[in-house]
Amino acid sequence: MNNIVVIGSLNMDMVVKVDQIPKVGETVLGGAFKTIPGGKGANQAVAAARLNGNVSMIGRVGRDVFGEELLKNLQQENINTQGVTQDDEETTGIAMINVDKKGNNNIVVAPGANYKCIPQDIDAFENIVATAKVMVLQMEIPMETIEYGIKLAKKYNIKVILNPAPAVAIKKDILEDIYLLTPNETELEVLTGLKVSNEEETKTAAMELIKMGVKRVIVTLGDKGVMLVEKDEEQVIKGYKVKAVDTTAAGDSFTGALAVSLAEGKDLKEAILFANAVAALSVTREGAQTSLPNLEEVKTFIKERK
Repeated sequence: MNNIVVIGSLNMDMVVKVDQIPKVGETVLGGAFKTIPGGKGANQAVAAARLNGNVSMIGRVGRDVFGEELLKNLQQENINTQGVTQDDEETTGIAMINVDKKGNNNIVVAPGANYKCIPQDIDAFENIVATAKVMVLQMEIPMETIEYGIKLAKKYNIKVILNPAPAVAIKKDILEDIYLLTPNETELEVLTGLKVSNEEETKTAAMELIKMGVKRVIVTLGDKGVMLVEKDEEQVIKGYKVKAVDTTAAGDSFTGALAVSLAEGKDLKEAILFANAVAALSVTREGAQTSLPNLEEVKTFIKERK
Protein backbone atom coordinates (compact mmCIF):
# COMPACT_ATOMS: atom_id res chain seq x y z
CA MET A 1 0.00 0.00 0.00
CA ASN A 2 1.00 3.61 -0.52
CA ASN A 3 1.42 4.32 3.19
CA ILE A 4 2.38 7.71 4.62
CA VAL A 5 3.63 8.21 8.18
CA VAL A 6 3.51 11.71 9.66
CA ILE A 7 5.65 12.33 12.74
CA GLY A 8 4.94 15.67 14.35
CA SER A 9 2.86 18.10 16.30
CA LEU A 10 -0.79 18.19 17.30
CA ASN A 11 -2.19 21.50 18.59
CA MET A 12 -5.50 23.08 19.29
CA ASP A 13 -5.57 26.35 17.34
CA MET A 14 -7.17 29.30 19.11
CA VAL A 15 -8.01 31.72 16.32
CA VAL A 16 -9.05 35.38 16.59
CA LYS A 17 -10.14 37.53 13.64
CA VAL A 18 -8.60 41.03 13.71
CA ASP A 19 -8.70 44.09 11.48
CA GLN A 20 -4.92 44.27 11.61
CA ILE A 21 -2.15 42.22 13.21
CA PRO A 22 -1.10 44.01 16.44
CA LYS A 23 2.34 45.59 16.66
CA VAL A 24 4.67 45.13 19.63
CA GLY A 25 3.02 46.66 22.71
CA GLU A 26 -0.28 47.25 20.92
CA THR A 27 -3.68 45.97 22.03
CA VAL A 28 -6.41 45.57 19.42
CA LEU A 29 -10.01 44.45 19.66
CA GLY A 30 -10.63 41.18 17.87
CA GLY A 31 -13.72 39.72 16.31
CA ALA A 32 -14.83 36.08 16.09
CA PHE A 33 -12.97 33.46 18.17
CA LYS A 34 -12.78 29.76 17.30
CA THR A 35 -10.94 26.65 18.49
CA ILE A 36 -9.84 24.59 15.49
CA PRO A 37 -7.78 21.36 15.41
CA GLY A 38 -4.24 22.13 14.20
CA GLY A 39 -0.52 21.56 14.67
CA LYS A 40 1.67 21.25 11.60
CA GLY A 41 1.96 17.49 11.91
CA ALA A 42 -1.76 16.90 12.31
CA ASN A 43 -2.56 19.42 9.57
CA GLN A 44 -0.30 17.60 7.13
CA ALA A 45 -1.74 14.23 8.13
CA VAL A 46 -5.31 15.46 7.56
CA ALA A 47 -4.32 17.12 4.28
CA ALA A 48 -2.92 13.82 3.00
CA ALA A 49 -5.85 11.76 4.30
CA ARG A 50 -8.44 13.96 2.58
CA LEU A 51 -6.59 13.40 -0.67
CA ASN A 52 -7.06 9.64 -0.21
CA GLY A 53 -3.66 9.06 1.38
CA ASN A 54 -3.31 6.07 3.72
CA VAL A 55 -1.97 7.96 6.74
CA SER A 56 -0.62 7.06 10.19
CA MET A 57 0.29 9.69 12.80
CA ILE A 58 2.99 9.53 15.48
CA GLY A 59 3.02 12.25 18.15
CA ARG A 60 1.83 13.29 21.63
CA VAL A 61 -1.12 15.06 23.18
CA GLY A 62 -2.07 15.71 26.78
CA ARG A 63 -4.63 13.64 28.61
CA ASP A 64 -7.07 16.54 28.57
CA VAL A 65 -10.10 17.87 26.70
CA PHE A 66 -8.08 19.29 23.81
CA GLY A 67 -6.12 16.05 23.45
CA GLU A 68 -9.28 13.94 23.32
CA GLU A 69 -10.78 16.27 20.73
CA LEU A 70 -7.67 16.16 18.54
CA LEU A 71 -7.54 12.35 18.63
CA LYS A 72 -11.23 12.08 17.79
CA ASN A 73 -10.78 14.50 14.91
CA LEU A 74 -7.92 12.47 13.38
CA GLN A 75 -9.89 9.26 13.71
CA GLN A 76 -12.84 10.86 11.92
CA GLU A 77 -10.42 11.61 9.06
CA ASN A 78 -9.57 7.86 8.84
CA ILE A 79 -6.05 8.45 10.17
CA ASN A 80 -4.40 5.68 12.18
CA THR A 81 -3.80 7.21 15.65
CA GLN A 82 -2.21 4.15 17.23
CA GLY A 83 1.08 6.09 17.36
CA VAL A 84 -0.35 9.14 19.16
CA THR A 85 0.50 8.90 22.87
CA GLN A 86 -1.55 10.62 25.56
CA ASP A 87 0.83 12.24 28.06
CA ASP A 88 -0.22 12.19 31.73
CA GLU A 89 2.00 15.15 32.72
CA GLU A 90 2.00 17.67 29.86
CA THR A 91 -0.95 19.58 28.44
CA THR A 92 -1.90 19.38 24.77
CA GLY A 93 -0.09 21.93 22.60
CA ILE A 94 -1.90 25.08 21.60
CA ALA A 95 -1.39 27.77 18.94
CA MET A 96 -2.68 31.32 19.34
CA ILE A 97 -3.40 32.75 15.88
CA ASN A 98 -4.39 36.24 14.77
CA VAL A 99 -5.84 36.47 11.25
CA ASP A 100 -6.43 39.83 9.53
CA LYS A 101 -8.88 40.82 6.77
CA LYS A 102 -6.35 39.98 4.04
CA GLY A 103 -5.80 36.47 5.35
CA ASN A 104 -2.37 37.24 6.81
CA ASN A 105 -1.60 35.75 10.21
CA ASN A 106 0.85 35.59 13.08
CA ILE A 107 1.13 32.58 15.36
CA VAL A 108 2.46 31.82 18.86
CA VAL A 109 2.79 28.14 19.75
CA ALA A 110 2.93 26.62 23.26
CA PRO A 111 4.24 23.11 22.42
CA GLY A 112 3.10 21.27 25.56
CA ALA A 113 3.13 17.51 24.99
CA ASN A 114 4.65 17.94 21.53
CA TYR A 115 8.03 18.57 23.13
CA LYS A 116 7.77 15.28 25.00
CA CYS A 117 7.62 13.40 21.70
CA ILE A 118 10.91 11.48 21.95
CA PRO A 119 12.76 8.92 19.78
CA GLN A 120 11.33 6.08 21.89
CA ASP A 121 7.87 7.13 20.70
CA ILE A 122 8.96 6.32 17.16
CA ASP A 123 10.66 3.07 18.26
CA ALA A 124 7.41 1.92 19.86
CA PHE A 125 5.70 2.12 16.48
CA GLU A 126 8.52 1.06 14.17
CA ASN A 127 6.10 -1.42 12.61
CA ILE A 128 4.09 1.53 11.29
CA VAL A 129 7.17 3.30 9.97
CA ALA A 130 8.49 0.17 8.26
CA THR A 131 5.49 -0.04 5.91
CA ALA A 132 5.61 3.60 4.77
CA LYS A 133 6.66 4.87 1.36
CA VAL A 134 6.85 8.49 2.52
CA MET A 135 7.66 10.02 5.92
CA VAL A 136 6.59 13.59 6.65
CA LEU A 137 8.28 15.64 9.38
CA GLN A 138 8.10 19.23 10.61
CA MET A 139 9.96 21.05 13.40
CA GLU A 140 7.41 21.52 16.19
CA ILE A 141 8.81 18.46 18.00
CA PRO A 142 12.33 17.98 19.47
CA MET A 143 15.20 17.94 16.98
CA GLU A 144 16.52 14.63 18.33
CA THR A 145 13.18 13.04 17.44
CA ILE A 146 13.29 14.49 13.93
CA GLU A 147 16.83 13.22 13.45
CA TYR A 148 15.89 9.78 14.71
CA GLY A 149 12.91 9.59 12.37
CA ILE A 150 15.10 10.48 9.39
CA LYS A 151 17.64 7.80 10.30
CA LEU A 152 14.90 5.20 10.66
CA ALA A 153 13.48 6.21 7.29
CA LYS A 154 16.90 5.61 5.74
CA LYS A 155 16.92 2.10 7.23
CA TYR A 156 13.67 1.29 5.44
CA ASN A 157 14.41 3.27 2.23
CA ILE A 158 11.54 5.70 2.88
CA LYS A 159 11.36 9.08 1.14
CA VAL A 160 11.53 11.87 3.73
CA ILE A 161 9.78 15.20 3.28
CA LEU A 162 10.95 17.71 5.89
CA ASN A 163 8.96 20.91 6.20
CA PRO A 164 11.46 23.03 8.22
CA ALA A 165 8.97 25.10 10.20
CA PRO A 166 9.70 26.73 12.51
CA ALA A 167 13.19 26.80 11.01
CA VAL A 168 16.34 26.04 13.02
CA ALA A 169 19.78 24.84 12.00
CA ILE A 170 19.92 21.24 10.77
CA LYS A 171 22.98 18.95 10.94
CA LYS A 172 24.67 18.29 7.62
CA ASP A 173 24.58 14.50 8.01
CA ILE A 174 20.80 14.70 8.49
CA LEU A 175 20.33 16.96 5.46
CA GLU A 176 21.95 14.31 3.28
CA ASP A 177 19.19 11.81 4.11
CA ILE A 178 16.28 14.14 3.25
CA TYR A 179 14.56 13.43 -0.06
CA LEU A 180 12.77 16.77 -0.15
CA LEU A 181 13.08 19.96 1.92
CA THR A 182 10.18 22.44 1.69
CA PRO A 183 11.01 25.83 3.28
CA ASN A 184 9.30 29.12 2.58
CA GLU A 185 11.47 32.17 1.91
CA THR A 186 11.78 33.15 5.58
CA GLU A 187 12.72 29.61 6.61
CA LEU A 188 15.25 29.48 3.77
CA GLU A 189 16.99 32.54 5.23
CA VAL A 190 17.20 30.90 8.66
CA LEU A 191 18.52 27.62 7.28
CA THR A 192 21.25 29.24 5.19
CA GLY A 193 21.97 32.59 6.86
CA LEU A 194 21.57 34.22 3.43
CA LYS A 195 19.28 37.09 2.51
CA VAL A 196 16.27 36.08 0.42
CA SER A 197 14.34 38.97 -1.15
CA ASN A 198 14.13 38.12 -4.86
CA GLU A 199 14.24 35.17 -7.24
CA GLU A 200 18.01 35.20 -7.71
CA GLU A 201 18.67 35.28 -3.96
CA THR A 202 16.16 32.47 -3.46
CA LYS A 203 17.98 30.33 -6.02
CA THR A 204 21.37 31.08 -4.46
CA ALA A 205 20.19 30.19 -0.96
CA ALA A 206 18.48 27.00 -2.14
CA MET A 207 21.64 25.95 -3.98
CA GLU A 208 23.52 26.41 -0.72
CA LEU A 209 21.31 23.71 0.80
CA ILE A 210 22.02 21.47 -2.18
CA LYS A 211 25.74 21.95 -1.53
CA MET A 212 25.12 20.95 2.09
CA GLY A 213 23.72 17.62 0.93
CA VAL A 214 19.97 18.06 0.40
CA LYS A 215 18.85 16.21 -2.73
CA ARG A 216 16.17 18.70 -3.74
CA VAL A 217 14.57 21.84 -2.34
CA ILE A 218 11.11 23.25 -2.99
CA VAL A 219 10.84 26.87 -1.83
CA THR A 220 7.20 27.91 -1.42
CA LEU A 221 6.63 31.44 -2.73
CA GLY A 222 3.02 32.13 -1.74
CA ASP A 223 0.81 33.11 -4.66
CA LYS A 224 3.85 33.08 -6.99
CA GLY A 225 4.04 29.29 -6.76
CA VAL A 226 7.25 27.44 -5.87
CA MET A 227 10.89 27.25 -6.87
CA LEU A 228 12.24 23.73 -7.41
CA VAL A 229 16.00 23.49 -7.05
CA GLU A 230 18.04 20.36 -7.71
CA LYS A 231 21.74 19.87 -8.33
CA ASP A 232 21.60 20.57 -12.06
CA GLU A 233 18.30 22.43 -12.42
CA GLU A 234 16.14 25.15 -10.97
CA GLN A 235 12.77 26.44 -12.10
CA VAL A 236 9.76 28.37 -10.84
CA ILE A 237 6.47 26.48 -11.10
CA LYS A 238 3.63 28.98 -11.00
CA GLY A 239 0.72 28.69 -8.59
CA TYR A 240 -2.96 29.53 -8.95
CA LYS A 241 -4.32 33.04 -8.47
CA VAL A 242 -7.08 33.05 -5.85
CA LYS A 243 -8.50 35.47 -3.29
CA ALA A 244 -6.90 34.50 0.02
CA VAL A 245 -9.10 34.39 3.10
CA ASP A 246 -6.70 32.67 5.53
CA THR A 247 -3.19 31.39 4.76
CA THR A 248 -2.78 29.46 8.04
CA ALA A 249 -2.45 25.94 6.58
CA ALA A 250 -1.24 26.71 3.05
CA GLY A 251 2.19 25.16 3.58
CA ASP A 252 0.74 22.16 5.41
CA SER A 253 -1.77 21.44 2.64
CA PHE A 254 1.04 21.69 0.09
CA THR A 255 3.23 19.26 2.03
CA GLY A 256 0.42 16.76 2.55
CA ALA A 257 -0.39 16.83 -1.16
CA LEU A 258 3.24 16.23 -2.08
CA ALA A 259 3.33 13.22 0.24
CA VAL A 260 0.27 11.66 -1.39
CA SER A 261 1.58 12.17 -4.92
CA LEU A 262 5.03 10.78 -4.12
CA ALA A 263 3.55 7.78 -2.28
CA GLU A 264 1.52 7.08 -5.44
CA GLY A 265 4.71 7.12 -7.50
CA LYS A 266 4.09 10.35 -9.40
CA ASP A 267 7.06 12.35 -10.62
CA LEU A 268 8.07 15.43 -8.65
CA LYS A 269 6.87 18.09 -11.10
CA GLU A 270 3.46 16.45 -11.41
CA ALA A 271 3.33 16.30 -7.60
CA ILE A 272 4.14 20.01 -7.34
CA LEU A 273 1.41 21.02 -9.78
CA PHE A 274 -1.12 19.03 -7.78
CA ALA A 275 0.16 20.44 -4.47
CA ASN A 276 -0.06 24.01 -5.82
CA ALA A 277 -3.74 23.47 -6.53
CA VAL A 278 -4.37 22.03 -3.06
CA ALA A 279 -2.62 24.96 -1.37
CA ALA A 280 -4.47 27.54 -3.49
CA LEU A 281 -7.82 26.01 -2.63
CA SER A 282 -6.97 25.87 1.08
CA VAL A 283 -6.27 29.61 1.39
CA THR A 284 -9.78 30.44 0.15
CA ARG A 285 -11.15 29.00 3.41
CA GLU A 286 -10.77 29.79 7.10
CA GLY A 287 -8.81 27.79 9.63
CA ALA A 288 -6.18 25.09 9.51
CA GLN A 289 -7.75 21.65 9.11
CA THR A 290 -11.12 23.20 8.31
CA SER A 291 -9.61 24.68 5.14
CA LEU A 292 -8.14 21.44 3.77
CA PRO A 293 -9.87 20.19 0.60
CA ASN A 294 -10.75 16.64 -0.38
CA LEU A 295 -9.63 15.01 -3.62
CA GLU A 296 -12.85 15.65 -5.57
CA GLU A 297 -12.75 19.35 -4.67
CA VAL A 298 -9.17 19.59 -5.93
CA LYS A 299 -10.01 17.81 -9.18
CA THR A 300 -12.89 20.23 -9.77
CA PHE A 301 -10.66 23.22 -8.94
CA ILE A 302 -8.04 22.12 -11.47
CA LYS A 303 -10.60 21.30 -14.16
CA GLU A 304 -12.23 24.74 -13.86
CA ARG A 305 -8.88 26.41 -14.45
CA LYS A 306 -7.74 24.52 -17.51
